Amino acid sequence: MVRNLLPSPLTALAALLLLSACAAEEPVKTERRAVAVLKVMPATDGAAASFPGEIRSAYESQLGFQVAGRIVTRAINTGETVKAGQALLRLDPADYARALDSATAQTGAARTVAAAQSADLARASDLLGQGFISRAEFDQAKAATDQAGAQLRAAEAQRGGAAAQLGRTTLTAPRAGIIIQVQGEVGQVVPAGSAVVTIADPARPEIAVALPEGALGAVQNAKRLTVTLLSDPGRTYEARLRTLAGAADPATRTFAARLSILGDAQLRIGETAELHVEGQRAAFALSVPLTAVARGASGAQVWVLDRNTMSVQPRAVSLGAPKGDALTVLTGLEAGETIVTAGVHLLRPGEKVRVVDVPAS
Repeated sequence: MVRNLLPSPLTALAALLLLSACAAEEPVKTERRAVAVLKVMPATDGAAASFPGEIRSAYESQLGFQVAGRIVTRAINTGETVKAGQALLRLDPADYARALDSATAQTGAARTVAAAQSADLARASDLLGQGFISRAEFDQAKAATDQAGAQLRAAEAQRGGAAAQLGRTTLTAPRAGIIIQVQGEVGQVVPAGSAVVTIADPARPEIAVALPEGALGAVQNAKRLTVTLLSDPGRTYEARLRTLAGAADPATRTFAARLSILGDAQLRIGETAELHVEGQRAAFALSVPLTAVARGASGAQVWVLDRNTMSVQPRAVSLGAPKGDALTVLTGLEAGETIVTAGVHLLRPGEKVRVVDVPAS
């Protein structure tokens, strides 16, 4: 018996009705994410980029004891002005004083032996002239005298070293300056050579700043570099680049720079200052709102909108100092590009968006 494989009329009718219902349904529309955007405009000629910094001295010395010991006296505090030769810290001198006493005693004993040997040599010389002793016996007396003299000189050298070690238990200022840091405290045991005090010369002030990679060329080629202080923003000081690190700091990825402050500037070490780079209009003169910057896997980034496809892509940027509610962009953006300023944390690469107007607050 052959089974009929053709669909029945009822089955065909049901399939036809199902297809008609599917064709009648409208396709589901995908809602695009709403974002606010901003067209990045170039800064005006002569715009300045600014970088925060700190007033430091061109001559800073970290001082430490030349001997090890326990600190028993601290005669200075951070911020004090000291004179050359002034005592700063002192170690417990007891052990070094005992060593000096021992060396002094050994020197006295060696001096006594040397004096006795010298007297013996004088008598041996007289006896040799009278023929009572041989030349060999005289030579032995002379050798003993020479040995005693050498031992005396060694003892005197040891005593001098012990006296020097005792003197090194007091740390003094090598020159006049300001104490900008004290790392040693009373009761602390410090090894020889360990820095316990940092002293700075206030006569040579300069500003220390950390520069992003994108700002190096602008600072090196700037027409004018100026410095202002947080305590006196109305006064401006001329500056000149003195040193620039050859490698970036591995933690901050910035380059340490020191700029000399020109003229007779009476500045306080440690003051907060700001470096202004003028006369260079470049990418670093662009600024974007704080809300436009997100943190990506490779650092700071913004989302750039392609007006033709209405899609967004992330773009890595390097940033300078903040200015109110805006950030200075050093590299990564060009004037005229459109960036997303709201909703950046929800975007995906290549995502299509729609632009909405955000009312001003």
